[in-house]
Amino acid sequence: MGLPLPASRVGTDTRPGSAARVRSRAVCFWTLLALYAALTVCVLVPSPLLALDHYFAGLHLKMQHPGYRPWINRYVLFGQRGPATLALLPLFAWMAWRTRSKRPLVLLGTALVLLNVSVGVVKYAIGRVGPMRVGDGAVHDIFAGGNIYPSGHVSNAVVLYGLLAWVAPRLRKTATAAAVSLSITVGLSTIYLRTHWFSDVVGGWLAGALVLLSLPTVLPYTERGTDRLVAALKARYVRRRSAAGHRAVAARHVADETSLSLDDLDEPTRVG
Repeated sequence: MGLPLPASRVGTDTRPGSAARVRSRAVCFWTLLALYAALTVCVLVPSPLLALDHYFAGLHLKMQHPGYRPWINRYVLFGQRGPATLALLPLFAWMAWRTRSKRPLVLLGTALVLLNVSVGVVKYAIGRVGPMRVGDGAVHDIFAGGNIYPSGHVSNAVVLYGLLAWVAPRLRKTATAAAVSLSITVGLSTIYLRTHWFSDVVGGWLAGALVLLSLPTVLPYTERGTDRLVAALKARYVRRRSAAGHRAVAARHVADETSLSLDDLDEPTRVG
């Protein structure tokens, strides 16, 4: 199972359509970034979007349909970063072993770093509080120590399951459909559980998509950095092995000289 063309070669690929793909990806990135910025502004200032947040929170779906709660509580774990990453890590490790390439693991690590930084900064800068902690009408409770915009569960689902579609080209259609379904349903599940406002979920979808679109640009740098790190660790290991070998040889010489000295003491003393 092959992996996609390294991102560092995309810009110089002479195959037909490669430049068009790069332009298309750039257009998608900047369009989604503009939508994400507009959505964030609508969260920060009074806007009609807040009325939509109030409407969905006022449905009280968890109270209206309590029978779904145990199942949905488990289902949202598909979007929780720790359990989802641990569940997918063996698959990425197997892909790395099968392709004899560290790229799947570097891809996963790069995506998680981008996700944590980009989403985490916005979360704690805005400090929005979720509907579970405040009343239905407190949709504009920002800079209050919260961390729910954008939704981490949703952005995690977009990125982690989107990566599966990336590293499994033969199953790309199926993996893409699964990623879209999980991202949507995990987001709606957080609205049911009242852990997020509707705009948090939309922000999570946009934030996760931006991470995926930025990976082809960032990945070549992390791959080169990883190569340098691995080379430095190998060189350090070789130096340590060499130093240990020299110490072992020196210790053997000392032991041999000591043994010879003891043999001389065992010889009978000659009387002239």
